[in-house]
Amino acid sequence: MGVRIIYFVIDLSDPAAAQRVRMLRLGGADVSLLGFRRSATPIRSVEGVAAIDLGRTFQRRMWHRTFKVLIRSLGSIRWREMIRGADVVLARNLEMWTIARAACAWAGLRVPVIYECLDVHSLLSGSGLPSKLLRSWERHVLRKSSALLVSSPGFVRNHFDLLGAHLPPLILTENKRVLLDDQPDRSQHINRHAGPPWRIGWFGILRCVRSFHILHTVACRHPTLVDVELRGRPTDEIQILIDRYLPLPNMRFQGPYQQMDLATIYQACHLAWAIDYYEQGLNSDWLLPNRLYEGGYFNCPAIALTGTETANWLDARKAGVLLSDTENDLESFVATLTSTRYRNLRDASAAIPTSDLVHSIEDCQRLVARLAGAAS
Repeated sequence: MGVRIIYFVIDLSDPAAAQRVRMLRLGGADVSLLGFRRSATPIRSVEGVAAIDLGRTFQRRMWHRTFKVLIRSLGSIRWREMIRGADVVLARNLEMWTIARAACAWAGLRVPVIYECLDVHSLLSGSGLPSKLLRSWERHVLRKSSALLVSSPGFVRNHFDLLGAHLPPLILTENKRVLLDDQPDRSQHINRHAGPPWRIGWFGILRCVRSFHILHTVACRHPTLVDVELRGRPTDEIQILIDRYLPLPNMRFQGPYQQMDLATIYQACHLAWAIDYYEQGLNSDWLLPNRLYEGGYFNCPAIALTGTETANWLDARKAGVLLSDTENDLESFVATLTSTRYRNLRDASAAIPTSDLVHSIEDCQRLVARLAGAAS
């Protein structure tokens, strides 16, 4: 039997949760799963692992989520037997860490808990009393954790190093695609049409209102030069904009997608939108988004904002399109983009090492070993 890991998840419907479960299983772990969800319908399983659905929570409704955490923490003794069989508990974000520790305490068990952070909530960076209290709790979490798992070095440099807390052992695991076959052949995923209309794909969790307006404005001003495709999970704010402004002949929302659709949707695009102003100056600047790796794997050049961790990642690999004044720079870029320049951008993306974009089976095994080692 492999390492037995219980994964406490903030959103069972989030593709990032499925990706982590996939990694753990490919790494040889025996995974048990429980968590909240943002979807309207219950989640019964994730990546073939049966899930305990703790109910629905909502983006930005912090008091509701706090109440849910309290209720689940008080009732977490019911998972005593599950925790008793675990080698390590992995908990994504403060809410799930709180529930996980409560479950261990109610059960009277000393199971190591690892704190996973794939986003730093803006409330943790504020100056008010709630923010100070949350940071105090996070310092406690870090003291009591066996390890800290992050997806971007920007989180450590811009947040955790500034907390004034002693950090546990650090595990950096970027949001790379998880290898689904043994021999990836990226040469088969080249958009060979290098001419207008230049299609920009904005995929994933769609939450940035400013990005929508930027892309909508460029699409309206250049109906024959630019084509914009949105796919994924829009927030309520973005859904309102979609309903109000779309579809246009050259801009549309195509709904959600699955992992199996990635090759098709990226191969149909010239450029991948990797700019996010949702929490500009904070989390949005520090993270490394899934679309960076997904688009890169399918040789689709990313558009990023200078000064962000995403732009730094691309610049280190001499790839992508980096904009500083997005509204003006994007319009100027597409207006002057030639077939030759685009092919150079595409070739630069294709030259990014596959190991920078994809987790191999060995990577998955190393992650599970690090989790088990941090717990020992």
